[in-house]
Amino acid sequence: MYSGRRAGMARKLLINADDFGFDHDTAAATVALFEKGALTSATIMTGMPASLHAMEYARENGSRFSFGLHFNLVDAHAPMSSSTASLVDADGLFRSSREQRIRALFNLLDSRALADEFECQLRALLDNGVRVTHIDSHGHLHKFPRVVRAIAPVMSKYGIKRIRLPQTLYFRRKMARSLINRYCRSEFDGFETTDNLWAVDEHRAGWFERLLAALPDGVTELAVHPGSIEPWRRIESAPLLDERFHALLKTHATQLVDYREI
Repeated sequence: MYSGRRAGMARKLLINADDFGFDHDTAAATVALFEKGALTSATIMTGMPASLHAMEYARENGSRFSFGLHFNLVDAHAPMSSSTASLVDADGLFRSSREQRIRALFNLLDSRALADEFECQLRALLDNGVRVTHIDSHGHLHKFPRVVRAIAPVMSKYGIKRIRLPQTLYFRRKMARSLINRYCRSEFDGFETTDNLWAVDEHRAGWFERLLAALPDGVTELAVHPGSIEPWRRIESAPLLDERFHALLKTHATQLVDYREI
């Protein structure tokens, strides 16, 4: 069975910035939050406009924060490997998130192609000096058994033992998502995870305070998507930039941690 933290312990919050390297705006916003002390972790996208900038920052700050791979198989991005016929459309680009999820659900993604593409993206980080501590994925594709079975041997090959929980839960527990997490966790044997994975459900003011008020014991990962241009990214970033950020953590007796600590 998967190895995660147990409840009945202090409330710990791991704040991970997804999409690090997606573009220069998201990269700059992510770095700003790191330097403010409002992030503890980030996952890097390869082959994107600011990927090299993200890798450089991760390489120079691997002793301060945890950095992982944001494995990407969706949304018209170009693959890095050559054996990707089952992963791409007629133009040779990854399909939409919806299409790729359906194909993953019905086992239409080739395992060898998944493993090869995953290793290429992982090697891009490692070859640029990034200490990779954990794995997650764009669009949560790694929640599907076909995907995690394909990438697990590659993770083991490179000594990576930590992976994001398969399904995001929000501030209120939702039965369907909880059941998906329980089912998918059976494929996470031997990997370390957090106890909970939350994200910003309602994009409106005050979401961070509501999250802290509802935070359970144990280690909860909060996935955020920093940015200053797109409105939804600004909403996710705003409370982390608020001068009350650290005071709110103290008020709610919440300790920040990163993936190296689970």
